[in-house]
Amino acid sequence: LDEQRPILLIGSPMCTAFSNIQTLNKAKRDPKIVEQELEKARVHIRWCCHMYNKQIERGAYFLHEHPNLATSWGERCVKEILALKGVSRVVADQCQFGQETESGDPVRKPTGFMSNAPEVLRILAIRCMGKNGACSRKKDGAHAPCLGTIARRAAIFQDELCVSILQGLRKQLINDNRMKENEIG
Repeated sequence: LDEQRPILLIGSPMCTAFSNIQTLNKAKRDPKIVEQELEKARVHIRWCCHMYNKQIERGAYFLHEHPNLATSWGERCVKEILALKGVSRVVADQCQFGQETESGDPVRKPTGFMSNAPEVLRILAIRCMGKNGACSRKKDGAHAPCLGTIARRAAIFQDELCVSILQGLRKQLINDNRMKENEIG
């Protein structure tokens, strides 16, 4: 980070230990192992928050991604970042950004995004408006449950999501007079 000085740092730490399904299964597992996994995840998320702070201090941007209902949003370090001036959080449904199963069924995956780049958040804050399991994306379809192999596949950012992040960053750079409308890169 100190050497490359990226304008945008994206953090998408492992969320398994913070997932609601893991919380439900906790009673069935060895408490020592559960606590070790959770502490390892907490160390990682604290490191990410440390890196976000470094980005903010040098006037750069960060984007943090975790499932919307992950318990990590309640971690002290995440709350401290979210409380900083200029940092906000939005929720997006990834089906609106091309997340789907191998067979093409949409995967909703409600996802929380936290950033100090409001234009990135603005472009990501799209929710699915479908009812009764139906998806409101252009290709429509019925949502597949985000479990097992589908959840593992849904951990990968789709091209449409990556392009949206870049479009939001471009708009942010223009708004902050770091880039002009007709510039590239």
